[in-house]
Amino acid sequence: MSGFVSPSTSPGHGGTSYLAGWRSSARRPRFYLAATGVMCVLLVSYALFSQRFTPEHMEHPDVDFGIHNPPPPPPSRPPPPDHPEPPSIPVIPIVAVQSRTLGQARSRYALRHNRAPPPGYDEWFHWAQEKKCLIDEYQQVYRDFEPFYQIAETNRTHFLNMIRRGVDVINVGNRPTGLANITIRGGEALVANDRTYFDNEWRDRIRNFVHFLPDMEILFNGNDEPRVVFDTSSLETRARATEIHDETPFEIKPKYTNEFFRNQSGCSGWTTEAGFGSSLEDIAFIASSSSSGFTTDFWPMLSFTKVHPCFSDILFPSQYHYASSWYSGKISEPNDIEWAKKEPKLYWRGSSNGGHIVGQNYHNFPRFRLVTIGNAHPDIMDTHISGFWGSHCTYECEARPIEEEYDIGDQWHMPREAVHRFRYVLDVDGNTFSGRYLGLLKSGSLVFKTTGFTEYFSDWLRPYEHYIPVKVDLSDLVDRVRWAIDNDDEAKRIQQAGQRFAEEVITDEQNDCYFAAVLLEWARLQRMAEEV
Repeated sequence: MSGFVSPSTSPGHGGTSYLAGWRSSARRPRFYLAATGVMCVLLVSYALFSQRFTPEHMEHPDVDFGIHNPPPPPPSRPPPPDHPEPPSIPVIPIVAVQSRTLGQARSRYALRHNRAPPPGYDEWFHWAQEKKCLIDEYQQVYRDFEPFYQIAETNRTHFLNMIRRGVDVINVGNRPTGLANITIRGGEALVANDRTYFDNEWRDRIRNFVHFLPDMEILFNGNDEPRVVFDTSSLETRARATEIHDETPFEIKPKYTNEFFRNQSGCSGWTTEAGFGSSLEDIAFIASSSSSGFTTDFWPMLSFTKVHPCFSDILFPSQYHYASSWYSGKISEPNDIEWAKKEPKLYWRGSSNGGHIVGQNYHNFPRFRLVTIGNAHPDIMDTHISGFWGSHCTYECEARPIEEEYDIGDQWHMPREAVHRFRYVLDVDGNTFSGRYLGLLKSGSLVFKTTGFTEYFSDWLRPYEHYIPVKVDLSDLVDRVRWAIDNDDEAKRIQQAGQRFAEEVITDEQNDCYFAAVLLEWARLQRMAEEV
C-alpha cells in the first residue's frame, strides 16, 4: 500500500441531520470540501513532521509513508558485512583435478600406466602434497620410460647393463664431454666433481628428496642438447634396441648434421598442428648442430630436452627452469608497467647462436629469420641481434659481412627488464631450447613461442591458453602479432593465464617433484635387473 489513508465520509458518519442539512444548502458542499482539503493537508504535514523528528523515524509497521528505507533483516539472516570478501580466484584447472588421497593417486597411476607405482611412491605422494605439487600429470615420464619397460618384459637386465656400461664410459680418462653419473646410496647423493657445469646443483636438488629414493646409479647429460638419436616410435628400430653398435658412444660428431639426421629414423620430418608435416631441417639444431656427441644406440640418459621422435632421451628439469639457480632465465626486476601502457609490439633481443654457420645456411636459422621479418615490420616488431658468436662461424664463413647484413652489435643490447616495455615477447630457440621461457611467461608480456624441442612441462603449458604458438619457420608470426593487436582483451587473458600458471604451478618445488618421479622409475628398472 502506498500514499496516505483519508478519513471516512460514509453516509452513516454524521447521521440523518447531516444528510438533510447538506442537501438544504448549496454553499455547504463547498465549505465541507474546503474543510476536508485543509484536514488532509494538516494530516500529511503532521505525518511528515513526526516521521522526520522522531527517533529512527518511528516507522509504522503497517503504513508506508513514502520513505523507502529497507526493513531490518530477520533475526535468522545476519546483516551483510561492511566490507564484503572479494570473489575467490578459480583454481587452475589442472590443479583442481589432482588426486587428494594416496589411494586415489595409486589407482590413477595404475590405470594410466598399466602397472603399480614404483617403490617409494607413497613417500613421494605425501612429500609432493606437502610441496603443493601436481600428483597425476606425469605422462611425459611414462612416455620416456615405457620403451624400457617393454624391453624389460623379455630382457630385464638391459637397463642395468647400459647403466654399468655408461659409468665405465664416463669414468675413462678420455671420456665424452658433458656426461656425468650420480650415485644414490644409503640416503646419500654422491657425485664426482668437474664432469659438467651442473653436477653440484643436481646433487643439491636430489638431497631435497633423497630420503625416499632407493639406491641407484644415474646417467646425466649435461649438454643443453639431446644425445640419444633413437626413434622409439618405429617398429623397425625395436629389433635393435638392445644391440650395441657404437663402439665409442656419444662421440658421433658429423661435420654436416643435416646429412647425418636425414639418414636417421624419425629425424627427417615431423607432424605439424594441421595439414602436411614439416621438415625437421627448419630446426637449426638439426640443420647444423653447434654441439654434437651423439649415439645411435638406445641408452637410458637424463637430458634437459629432445626433438621428438628423433631422440629418446629421458627428460628432467634443467637448471634453467629453477628460479633459485644461477642459470635461471628469470628477470630480476618485477614488471612495473601495466598492460595498457606497454608498447603494442613484439620484442626480442639475443645473440646469433643457432648452429654452425656454413656458407649461406644461417639465413634459415630462426634468429636470423626473425630479424629479417622484424626489419620488414618495424611498426609491430622490435627484434635485433645484439651479439655475434664467432665460434659458430666455421666452414665457408666470414663474420663481418654477416654482422653488416643484419646490423649485429652492442648497440642493440638491452637488459632483461626491457621486456616490460612491450606487450608481446618472442621466445625462440638458439643452439637448443630456450632457457628464457619461464622467465618470459612471468614478465607481464604475452609470450609468442616457437620451438622444435620438447621439455618436461610441454604437456602442461598449452597453446592458445598460456601462450601463442608460432611455426618453427616463423611463417605465421606477423599474422599472430596482428591478431593480438586486434584482439587485445583475449591477448591479455592468455598472458595472465600463462603468467599465473608459471608462477603457481612450475615452481622449484614442482621441478623437484618431477625430478623425483623420474628417479623412482629409473630405480625400479634398475632393481628389476638386480633381482634376476
